[in-house]
Amino acid sequence: MNPIPLNLAFEDQISEYIMLKLTDDLNKFFIGYSYSEGGFGYIKNNIKGFNEASKGCPFFILTDLDIQDCAPNLIKSWINVPISPNLLFRVAVREVEAWLLADIEGFSTYIGVSPIHFNNSPEQIGDPKSELFRLVSRSRKKQIKQDILPKDRFARIGPNYNERLGEFVLNYWDVTRAMQRSNSLKRTIQRLSTFQIFDTMNDQCQE
Repeated sequence: MNPIPLNLAFEDQISEYIMLKLTDDLNKFFIGYSYSEGGFGYIKNNIKGFNEASKGCPFFILTDLDIQDCAPNLIKSWINVPISPNLLFRVAVREVEAWLLADIEGFSTYIGVSPIHFNNSPEQIGDPKSELFRLVSRSRKKQIKQDILPKDRFARIGPNYNERLGEFVLNYWDVTRAMQRSNSLKRTIQRLSTFQIFDTMNDQCQE
């Protein structure tokens, strides 16, 4: 079977790493264009355009639930037109960092912190990024702490946050373990696994 062309739209670089990992593991897609300008606002403002474009070439979109009550309500509030069957619009509960924390065995080993300090229900964590910082602060691996933790109260993330967590995602993250503790991740993998192209592809997929 020929690989399925897929464009990506995401909030941040960690989300991109995760999307690349998921699609690569399935070995059924090839990635075309990637769209991101940082944050959910870009996706929200362009979602109808992505939906329309997906009728010609499928789009995989990933955003965080954050403070919204549930994924279906977020999707309905962002897009009030019929959703193309070629639009894979997925929502991480509550942030993509929760998907990383769901691989307790892998992430605890990577940062050198005992699994006993991890929450076994990462989707119940209100602020997964802060929880990730809390765990990393316990690490004895100096370079990991320097890379991931914010340097001061004005910084949102550490100087090499994306690179360090990207390394974890691409080389150490076990998706099979993580999906056992994250329903939103499990549903995303299931959707990708069963996805088939609905419409005939147009030229934009051939770039």
